[in-house]
Amino acid sequence: MQTIFVEENIKHEHIINICKLIDSNTCKSLEFRRCTITDSDFDELMKSLSKNGESMVSLIFNIQMINEKTRFKKFVQMLSNCSNLINLRVHGNDIDDDMFSKLYSILHENCSKLTLLDVGDNKLTNKSIANICSLIIPDENKTGLEELILSANRLITNAGWAELFFSIAFSSRIRRLAFDYNIFDNTILAMLTMLIASSRTLTYLDLECCNLTEFAGQLLLSLFTKYPVKLEEIYLDKNPSILDSTRRLINECLSLKSRQNSISSQQPLSYHLSVNDDSTSTNSTINEKISPIKLKKKKKKSNLNESPKSNIKEETKPFRVNQIKQPEKSIEIKKKEQEQEDIEELLPVEIQPYGTVGRMLYWHRV
Repeated sequence: MQTIFVEENIKHEHIINICKLIDSNTCKSLEFRRCTITDSDFDELMKSLSKNGESMVSLIFNIQMINEKTRFKKFVQMLSNCSNLINLRVHGNDIDDDMFSKLYSILHENCSKLTLLDVGDNKLTNKSIANICSLIIPDENKTGLEELILSANRLITNAGWAELFFSIAFSSRIRRLAFDYNIFDNTILAMLTMLIASSRTLTYLDLECCNLTEFAGQLLLSLFTKYPVKLEEIYLDKNPSILDSTRRLINECLSLKSRQNSISSQQPLSYHLSVNDDSTSTNSTINEKISPIKLKKKKKKSNLNESPKSNIKEETKPFRVNQIKQPEKSIEIKKKEQEQEDIEELLPVEIQPYGTVGRMLYWHRV
């Protein structure tokens, strides 16, 4: 059950009912947005959440709900009991770097399942970026973020955005990003396009009102028309320097790519060759794919040392690399050259290089 209050003056009776739902483990999600609540009712709500925090999956305290430092402190202490929390939104609460540092410590230690974090419209600077990056990158102790909302934190500079992009590029889980109402120059936008091109999970990006130029629009359009990015939605509204025609082409291109990605995701991938360093599996793959090779009948040259009854018969054998033996050093030069020619005729099609992965048969290339 989800309980939602938007721009309401919450009365004491409402708090009592909410606490009852929390105590009975019925309420799994709470959302408050620009609501008015007394300090005593807020304290009672925090106590109830602390006792039954394990049942909570989503907590949304947006726009001036925990902007006071005393309330913020109680809110952070309550989060230490929310081990199953997945969604946390504290948008628009004037959270500064010191406050976010305390919030990060609790989230990092106690909320390992957190996948969505909204800290937009606050007062964060570059000092908070390292903590955000730590929450993004998954490890053995936490799942890592899949969605990050960092709207309207205009105190973050290019150095902070660059560090954030590094961690997002390293992470393989981020699907949705909201950077709207920040200021991105052409340098940061160029770095962001590299992130879009490299990400295999990012499908949604909000860049509304980011002071983007037509150069940024053309760069994004070039990326989307030339490379198979996974991004399916991008918002570029309120960037007046980008031409309407450029924005329209970008949206049409992404709409087409979204349909193509949907179709390709439904097709079987059995024809792809998995790269495996195990030499046993590689040899078995080669033995299965290579058809038997017929040995051609050779005209026998007369040789006094050989028996006249020996004949070369036509036969079919599967080819294996380890069957080819190097000629012994005691054999004469002419005989060595002849045997080398015979071996070369038995070799399969020439093996072609396959990028930096190794050497693979050309028919195995995808």
